[in-house]
Amino acid sequence: MSKQLSPIESLERQLRHRFESARIALDRPKQPSGTWYLDIKFNQHPVVVQWREGSAFGVSSSTSHSYGDGADEVYPNEEATYGRVVSLLLSRTFTSPPELLRLRELRKERGLSQAELALLLNRQQGEVSKIERRSDVLVSTLREVVQSMGAKLSIIARFPDGAERALEIGETSSAEKSRQSVSART
Repeated sequence: MSKQLSPIESLERQLRHRFESARIALDRPKQPSGTWYLDIKFNQHPVVVQWREGSAFGVSSSTSHSYGDGADEVYPNEEATYGRVVSLLLSRTFTSPPELLRLRELRKERGLSQAELALLLNRQQGEVSKIERRSDVLVSTLREVVQSMGAKLSIIARFPDGAERALEIGETSSAEKSRQSVSART
C-alpha cells in the first residue's frame, strides 16, 4: 500500500517530470504543522514554493528574496501553483513582493464596508472613515480595527542586516510576565 503524497510532494513530482534538468529540493518541516519548502532552479532561475497543511501555496522568485520574507504571491491549490511556477521558470521572470496596504484597502480586501466595520467596532461609520484617512493612528486603535477583522496585529522591526524582531507595544511581554510571576511568588 503506497502512502498518499501531500500536495507539495505531488507538485514536486510534476515539476521534476516537466523540468528534468532542474535542481529541485524539497525541505520537509520538523513538525507536522510546519512549513514545507520546495526550491527549484532551472537555467539559473530560482523559484521557491512554500506550503503548510490546510493552507494555500506561496510562490516567490527573486534575486533579492531572503529566507523568512514570506511569499510574494499566494495560490489556492496545486494546479494554480504549478501553472505559475512553470510560467516563472520558462519566462525567467520574477514575482513582486506584496504591496503594503492602507487600512481602507485592508477593509475592502476583507469584503467589509465602512458601516460593517463600524458595527464590529461598536462605533459610528464616520469614525471609521476618520480612522482610515489618518496618516498617524494609535497602535491601540490599529490593533482594535485589525482584531475586529479577525486578525492579530504584528509590528516587525527589520534591520539592514536581515534580522527581524517582533515588537510588543502596549502589552506585557512574555519576559515581563515571567519576571512579574517570579516577583509575585517571592
